Amino acid sequence: MDIFKKTFILGANYWPRNHGIEMWKEWNYEEIKKEFIEAKNLGLNVMRINLFWEDFQPQPDVISEEAIQKFDELIKICNEVGMKIAPTFFVGHMSGENWDVPWREGKNIYSDSYMLRYQLKLVRFFAERYKDQDAILFWDLSNEPDNYVKANSRHDAWLWNYVLSNEIKKYDKKHPVTLGIHQASLLTNNNFYPEDMAEGNDFLCMHFYPIYTDVCLDPVNSTRSTYMAPFSVKLTKGMGKKDVLMEEFGATTLMMGEEVEGDYYRVVLYSLLANGSIGAIAWCFGDFSVGKRLPYNSTPFETQFGITTVEGRPKKAALEMKAFSEFLKEVEYEKLVPKESDVAIIIPDKYYEALFVGKDYTPERNFRILLNSFILAKQAGLDVDLIRPKDDFKKYKLLIVPSAYRKGHLTYSQWLKVMEFVKEGGALYLSYDGIAIEGFEEVFGVKIEYFMVPREENVEIESEILPARLRYKALPSNKRLILKPIKGETIAKDKEGNPSIIVNQYGKGRAILVTYPIELYLSYMPDVYKENESFKIYQFAKKLAGIVNEVEVDSPYIEAKEFEHEDKKLILLINHENEEVRIGVKLKDKGRFNEKIEDLVNKREINPENFAIAPNGVVAFWLKKGV
Repeated sequence: MDIFKKTFILGANYWPRNHGIEMWKEWNYEEIKKEFIEAKNLGLNVMRINLFWEDFQPQPDVISEEAIQKFDELIKICNEVGMKIAPTFFVGHMSGENWDVPWREGKNIYSDSYMLRYQLKLVRFFAERYKDQDAILFWDLSNEPDNYVKANSRHDAWLWNYVLSNEIKKYDKKHPVTLGIHQASLLTNNNFYPEDMAEGNDFLCMHFYPIYTDVCLDPVNSTRSTYMAPFSVKLTKGMGKKDVLMEEFGATTLMMGEEVEGDYYRVVLYSLLANGSIGAIAWCFGDFSVGKRLPYNSTPFETQFGITTVEGRPKKAALEMKAFSEFLKEVEYEKLVPKESDVAIIIPDKYYEALFVGKDYTPERNFRILLNSFILAKQAGLDVDLIRPKDDFKKYKLLIVPSAYRKGHLTYSQWLKVMEFVKEGGALYLSYDGIAIEGFEEVFGVKIEYFMVPREENVEIESEILPARLRYKALPSNKRLILKPIKGETIAKDKEGNPSIIVNQYGKGRAILVTYPIELYLSYMPDVYKENESFKIYQFAKKLAGIVNEVEVDSPYIEAKEFEHEDKKLILLINHENEEVRIGVKLKDKGRFNEKIEDLVNKREINPENFAIAPNGVVAFWLKKGV
C-alpha cells in the first residue's frame, strides 16, 4: 500500500513493563507515556497495542466506556509523543496462555452467527469512532487467533477474516486492515492460509521465531536461524500475493546473551529489508516485572523478550533497531527501489495437504525444503522469489523445484508449463523425492530404472566438474532415483557409482537434476552450512542460466541485495554467520572501483577488493550509475 512505500514500519509490540496484560485494568497514563517516549527515542514509529477482549467487550452487547476512555487517552499520548499505534482486536491468546470472554460459552468465534454479530459490533464501533485518527497506522483483527480458538475449516477462517475486514472498511476508508497470523500457518495446517487471508486483508503479517520450531537446529545468530524470518516473509508473499509485515520477531535474553540477541536483531532487520518486508515489529518493547502473574508465571522466559530492561535500559537489540532506523533515514528509504528477482523457487501446489500421499508429506516438510532451498540460493548469489506453480514464469531465468514429491508438488499441466519454460530457453533445477511424471526423462535426458531409499545413512556425492563437499545424512522414508543418462551429461556420482547430478540441453534451455532430496536432508542436519557446499550446485545452475549480478561476492555467508536510488545504487551486504568473513566484491564493469568506498553502516572506508565483515555484520555502500 502507498502509505508503506514511504516509511519502513519499525516498532515494538507493547505491554507496560510493570503491568503486562493488565494494562487496561491498571491503567497508568504517565508510565505509558514515558515508555512511548523511550520508544520514540529509539527510532521506533509504531507500537502494536492489544485490545484485551474481556476488557473492551465484557458482555456481547456492551463496549466498555471505561476501556474506551483509556484508549482515547492512549491516542492523546500518541499525538503528544509523535507515535502511531496498531490496535489488535479479540485478544484471547497471549504469550502461551488463553483468556476467554465469559459470554462465549464454547461457541466458535469464526462460524457461530451469535459470535460474529457481536464481533462486528466491536470493530464497527472502532472503525466509526477512529476513522479519521492519524495516530492509528492500521487495524489488526487478532493475535494468532488459532492459538485461542481453532477454526473448524479454512472456510470458517476465511469467512471470519473477510467479514470483519470488510466491516471495518465499510466505515473506515483510511486505515488498512490485517491479521496477526504466525509461523503455525506455514508449519502446520491450522486453517489460516495466507492466500485466504489476503482476500480480506490489505496486507499480510507473519510472526516468526526460530527458537519456537524444531525446523531450526542451529544457534540463533547463524545462517539458518537468521534467514528464517526473511524467508517466511517471502513465502507468505508467494502464497498470498500481497505485501508482508514481520509483525513479531525477536528472542529472550533468558535463552541467550544480550550480545547474541543483538546480533540476531541486526541481521534480521537488514535481511527483512533485503527480502521485501514492509516492516519489522519486535516482540516486545520491555521486560516485565510481573513474573508471578499469568502468562509469565507459566511461561517464565516471556519476561525478558523486551528490547529494553525492566529499569528502562536499552538492550543491544534496541540499539540495533535505533541504528537501523538511522540507516533508513540516511539512505532515504522512500526512494529505494529493490532490484527484481530473476530466479524463482516453486512452492508445492498442495502445500498443506494432498490426497493419498505418505505421512511424510506435511506443511512442515514443504517449509523445510523451501527454506533450505532459499538458503542455498542465497549462498549461491541468487536473489529469489517464491511463487506458485500457477504463476507466470516469464520474468524468470531459472526455476528451482526442490525435493519434488510424487504427488502434491506439481500437477501434470503445471509440469507442462515448466517444460515449456525450459524449451523456450529457461533453466531448471530439480532435486528428486519421488516425482514421477510424463516428460521427466525427456527434459533431463535420462532413462529411469527404479527408485529406492539410500542403502546407507551417509550419502556422498563427488564430482570433478563440480568440486564441492556434498555429504548428507539420509532419511528413512525419502527416495533417491536410479537412472541411466541417455542424452544428459553426468557431472557427479554417489559413492556407489550412480549418477547423482545430470545436466541436459532441452530445447533452448538447460535442465539440472539431482537424484537425492538434498534440501530435505540439509533441513535435518545441525549447523550444516559451515561445511556443506551444496550451494555450488545452485551456482552451477546460476551459470547455466546466464545470470550475472551487478555485484558478486565470494562468500556463501554473505547475502547481497541491490537497490536503485535515483542516480545511484545502494549495495547491501549482510553476514548471516557468527564469524568474521573477509571478502572481495566483483562488478560487471570492473572499472567502477578505482578508489576506496564508504561503508555507510560502520562509517569507515573499505577496499572493495579485500575487506572484512564482522560476525553478523552489515556493510552498505553507494554505486554511481554509469561510472
